[in-house]
Amino acid sequence: MKKLVGIILALCSVITGHASHIVGGEIFYDYVGPNQYTVTVKLYRDCLSDGAAYDTNLPVTVFNGSGVELTTFTIPFPGSTILPVQFSNPCVTIPNDICVEEAIYQKTVTLPASNNGWTLSYQRCCRGPNVVNLLDPQDQGLTLTVDIPPVSSTPVNSSPRFNNFPPLLLCANDPLTFDHSATDPDGDVLEYELCTPFQGGTSLAPAPNPASAPPYQQVNWQSGITAINPFGNGSITIDPQTGLMVAAPLQAGLYAVGVCVNEYRNGALIGTSRRDFLFRVMNCEIQMDAIITQQPDLSTFVSYCQGLTINFENETYGGTNYLWDFGVLGTNDDQSTSFEPSYTYPGPGTYEVMLIVNPGWPCTDTAYGTFIVNNEISAFFEPPEPQCVIGNSFDFVGDGVYPAGSTFLWSFGSNATPSTSVDENPTGIVYSTHGTQTVTYAVTYQQCHTSYTDEVIVAAPPTINFAIPDELKCVPYTAQFTNLSTASTPIYSLWDFGDGTTSTDTHPMHVYDQVGVYDVNLTIWTTTGCIDTLDMFRPHLIEVFPRPTSSFTVSPYEMNEYDNNFLFIDQSTDAVSSWFHFADGTAAQQSDSIWHHYIEPGVYLPWQVVFNEFGCSDITYGQLKVIPVMPIMVPNAFTPNGDSYNQAFQPVLYEDQEYELFIYNRWGELIHYEKAVNANWDGRYNGVECEDGVYIWKIIYRTFTDDETPQVITGHVAVIR
Repeated sequence: MKKLVGIILALCSVITGHASHIVGGEIFYDYVGPNQYTVTVKLYRDCLSDGAAYDTNLPVTVFNGSGVELTTFTIPFPGSTILPVQFSNPCVTIPNDICVEEAIYQKTVTLPASNNGWTLSYQRCCRGPNVVNLLDPQDQGLTLTVDIPPVSSTPVNSSPRFNNFPPLLLCANDPLTFDHSATDPDGDVLEYELCTPFQGGTSLAPAPNPASAPPYQQVNWQSGITAINPFGNGSITIDPQTGLMVAAPLQAGLYAVGVCVNEYRNGALIGTSRRDFLFRVMNCEIQMDAIITQQPDLSTFVSYCQGLTINFENETYGGTNYLWDFGVLGTNDDQSTSFEPSYTYPGPGTYEVMLIVNPGWPCTDTAYGTFIVNNEISAFFEPPEPQCVIGNSFDFVGDGVYPAGSTFLWSFGSNATPSTSVDENPTGIVYSTHGTQTVTYAVTYQQCHTSYTDEVIVAAPPTINFAIPDELKCVPYTAQFTNLSTASTPIYSLWDFGDGTTSTDTHPMHVYDQVGVYDVNLTIWTTTGCIDTLDMFRPHLIEVFPRPTSSFTVSPYEMNEYDNNFLFIDQSTDAVSSWFHFADGTAAQQSDSIWHHYIEPGVYLPWQVVFNEFGCSDITYGQLKVIPVMPIMVPNAFTPNGDSYNQAFQPVLYEDQEYELFIYNRWGELIHYEKAVNANWDGRYNGVECEDGVYIWKIIYRTFTDDETPQVITGHVAVIR
């Protein structure tokens, strides 16, 4: 088996010794003839350093397939070239302290005979103290090694080699999309994955010659770091078929990353190539960045099966011009220069979309996205009519929009037999319990999935019952009937109240206006679910009793407050007890007649309550008046001299009421008027004190006994100061 490990270390910090300036490399070979191979070693060096130069003669140690050293050959230094700085974002100013030069060592050699293949190795130390995701990185070197499989199993083979040199710099929070693919001269199938790099020399032996024998130890990660999570905070993925890498670190630092490419021939794994490199991540002030909103993060995203049209969303900032390519092969009509275009694809499929921001400008950026489109699918079913739990058997018909070849899954719930079905139109579904049953119909076509949920009713057998309040029923009696019948489907009702009247209300209210005993009958029926008709007859359910008649007289109707004694005479019929309530807070039980004296004047509304032997009652009201002897008192003088006593002229009425007050001088001139509950005069006219003397007053009020007819009285009042 052949193993290739290519290692590229970018931008290590300065390390003491020879290896402090070798920042990466890779090794691969090409078959030339029997036991003959052209070996290529690429080394990368920090060209701003003043340390040791490239190896004048680079040593490559040869082992057989069992790890036994066979020989060492050297490759003369071929000279070097300075590489352009590759940066993940062209819209960030590149630091001026970055410089990498490349030397490509190459030699054709004839390898010693070996029945189990060869291993070629070159080692150097170290990675430097600033690699944040390794333990003791300054003491962990690198190994460039490649396995050549035995000629007995693979007579002719050349190893894969990576196509592109990784970017030297990345920006934190700015995802990098990088083509990390390799090429195999023999056309073998290649698959990619993230993996752990190998260690090499140490700080005590930075340039082993000969190299140590395989197998080689993997690097030691910091806690929480793995090959598939080298950033700790952030993410990195690689497409196993294309080698397309997306790296999204979140924090600045220097990170070791490993990528393996597996080589298959005729379906069998014949080798694994391992690349080890460093990403330097910076906190960049990015002026412009191309960002495509991906599925399913689109605001209009429902599913991958919502039709062939996509409304693209552009999260780019700092851009002015845009060029979209929607990934339809064989045409140039799938492009747009809109900021957020809408595009309808010619058919279902998976499309690679590209967005170039500011195409052709010095500061440009490109974003990629994978979009999946399919014809819209939907699922639906019409719930079957309710059935009775006794002897039920439901049939379902799947409906919706979906292409031929779709698969189906019905979920009928745990009470159903069967509980699921993969038929489009399942039949004979039996439920063991009544109630509302939830049913879900799901349709799947390739990556598309949709579902619809509704309910079916499994009806319980109907039951019948009704009730009325437990209360005394006196004519006229209003009966409130409560229908206690149950069913899973609508219930229809017919009431017979026993007095020749009926109702179809569910909870009817009925007035019995005749004394008597009544039978009540309720009939219910259902037309769906458990179809049935039930009848409940309750004889002598309602007995309506007669009421007594309350009646009384009061004599006389009016009396004065000092001499009043009213006679209440009972004139009720069919009563066994009678109560008089005199409306002054007192009451008395009597049989025929009773006298009552009122202490205060006023208008009173006494009432009588009577009861018969069944407990039924009746009530009537009466009215009487107790007249005050003096309804109004008017003073004949007042002293408005400011001594807080007798300052105003004000009449006193027995009952609070609004009245009119007129004041005239001796020439008959009106000098004061007021209409109020407490109308009065303070001895002034237009704010000026009036002279002492006699003035005429007139008062208009309403008497206690007759609120409709106004009373007018006049008199004199003396003003004394």
